[in-house]
This record gives sequence, C-alpha cells and structure tokens, in this order.
Amino acid sequence: DLVRSRGLGDVYKRQGVGSFQLEPDGFSIHTLEVVKRLSNKGYKRIRDRIYQQCPKGEIYSDRSWQGEGERHRCKWFWREGLRISLERDVHEQVSTCYLRIAVNPRKLLDPSSSYLGILPPDKESIRTMGKKFTLLLKDSGLPCALNAYQLSRVDLCVNIRCDTSKLFKELLRVMRKLPTPPKYERYYYKDSDIKAANRYNKHHVTLKHRSRELVVYDKTYQIMENGLRLDEEKLPKGILRFEIHELRERVSKIEKKLGTTDIESLLSYYIEESEKYITRCFGRAFPDERFMQPDTLNELIQKVSDAGLREGMIRLVMLMTRTKSLEKGEAKLCREGYDVEAVLAKFREMGVSPIPLRKKFCAKTMLGPSVLLQRIAHRNVLVW
Repeated sequence: DLVRSRGLGDVYKRQGVGSFQLEPDGFSIHTLEVVKRLSNKGYKRIRDRIYQQCPKGEIYSDRSWQGEGERHRCKWFWREGLRISLERDVHEQVSTCYLRIAVNPRKLLDPSSSYLGILPPDKESIRTMGKKFTLLLKDSGLPCALNAYQLSRVDLCVNIRCDTSKLFKELLRVMRKLPTPPKYERYYYKDSDIKAANRYNKHHVTLKHRSRELVVYDKTYQIMENGLRLDEEKLPKGILRFEIHELRERVSKIEKKLGTTDIESLLSYYIEESEKYITRCFGRAFPDERFMQPDTLNELIQKVSDAGLREGMIRLVMLMTRTKSLEKGEAKLCREGYDVEAVLAKFREMGVSPIPLRKKFCAKTMLGPSVLLQRIAHRNVLVW
C-alpha cells in the first residue's frame, strides 16, 4: 500500500523512506517554438513597427549574433510566456529572414503560474492556448494566428518531485559519469565565470543530437539561479526534470505521418505520446537499471560473477569511485590488461551500473533513470 499510495511523505520519513513522486501535470509539453519565414520587405516592416510600439528596453539587437545579418530580441510579451526574435541571416549576399517565437504554454494560459508548471495534458488546454496566442498578438503587427507559423520545436517533459534533495542530486552525479550514447554529444555550459559554469554543469546533464536533445536537470536550482521564483512561492526541496527537445527534422516527420501541419493537432499528438517518447528515449540513452554503494556492489559481484571476471569488475568499481566518466574508467581498465567488453557485458547482465553511489550515501541502492521513468507514471518510487 505504501508503494501505491500518494501524499504519504510523513509516513515515509518515519519509516526511513525517501520517495520520487510524479507532479500533477504528468507527462506533457513545456515549451514549443513556432517560426515564420518573411520576405525582406516584411521583415523590415515588422522590425520597424516593433521598435516603434515596444516600451523602451523591451527590444534590442542581439550582439551575440555571429556572421553577417542581425537578430533582434523582443521582451514585449515575456510575462505571458512569449520570447520573440527577428532574424536576418545573410549567406553569399542572399538574405533569409525569420520571425521566431518560443512559447511557454503554461505561462500563456496563466501568467501568474509558477515556472515549475507545464501544459496541462488535455485538448482543452491546447485550444485555450491557441486562442490566447491570437488575442495577445492581435494588435501587435505580428501574425496572430498560430497556424500562420510552422512548428519548429517542441519540448516534452516530466517533473518528478523528490522529498529529499540528496536522492536526485546523487542520481544526477552518477548520471554525469555514464557514457555518452551513440550519435549524441555531451554538452557542457561554458562561461567566463568558471565557477558559475561548473555550478550549472553540476545540476544539468545535456545530450545533443542534430534532431533531438535530451536534458535532465535540477529544476528547483534553475528557478532560484535565474530569479524565476514568484513572490511568496514555496518551492519543493527538489524537482528533477526530464526533457526531450524534438527539433524541426523530427517534427517534419510527424507532420508527414499525421498528414497535417495544424499546430494544435501536432501538440495533441505530442502530449498523447509524451510518456512513451520520454521513457523510450531515456531508456535507450541511460539503460543502467540500478546503482549501488561500493560495498553492496562488490558483495553482489562476489556472489554472482564468474571467477575470471570478478577481479576486473571489482577493479572497475574502484576506478569509478574517483573517475569522472565511465569512458575514462574503461580506458584505464583496458591499459591494465582486463577484458573490458566482457566486464561491461556482465554488469549489463546483472542489471547494475559499474558506477557506484557514494560510500556514505543515505541508501545502499537506487534505481537508474530509465526504470525510474517507467515506474513513476504508475506509482511513487520509494528509496529505503
């Protein structure tokens, strides 16, 4: 009963149990981006009108733009969840112009809502969002119908509440050591302030592919770090957010599959499929089923592994207590003459990661992200 019930935080604490709990909005959409290609004449007309209409300081030229051309960012409707940019890219003296709008649908529905919130997963929320988009932009001089644009990106996400920050911080720590999946590149935030960059990377795991991005991060930290907490808002101890960013190439395939470019129809599809997308993509990227403390992991190795592999497996666990990535641990193990592929295959067969939890961590074992996502959709996940 404890495993299947929700809202039993006090009971859990009394019995020495931590829990991961699904936030009420479940699996849904956090952000979407729409884009409209403009003629040179249309671009100049919209740019000039926005500069005339916007309050001072609400629109500015983006100095980080590289190469020829220009980009202007507009904060006109940022309180309602819209981030507007005008882009003119020049390549071999040919200009290509775009109007791009990133939409936080939860803020569009209710500007007073918390940045923790995501789009409620129902068709009525999508229809209301489309109407509010039109009303908001009606007198702005910008195209105000959602279908005047093309869906260029959609971010699927799920928020998982944790009743103790120790649990998800440790999960992020061991995930940072996991190998980068095939076809992805691991992204690290860089900044002139090295300490700030290190803080960011400590709370984020980001994998990039040309058509998709996977992100896991500490949402509570991000809200506090960026000054997004609302007045008198009481944040939970920890929210772990899993996101998938479906870029234009992926969206285009779904348009062909459904036979439509209607944005509300596309969003309905993505909401319906969000749980499947998130569990499948993170399951492929992070297949490790369980993490264990070193002593517990070594006891399991002694019990179930073959004598010929035992020494190499225990050695890899020891290396991973202080090595920053599994790839580096594998390289060291190989140089020492061990059969790395056989060692890793045995860990996979056992369903455990060679990356250990901290020795003094509050739990001896913890589920990996793939199993956590599969189970959280149906019940709380407990950690004793």
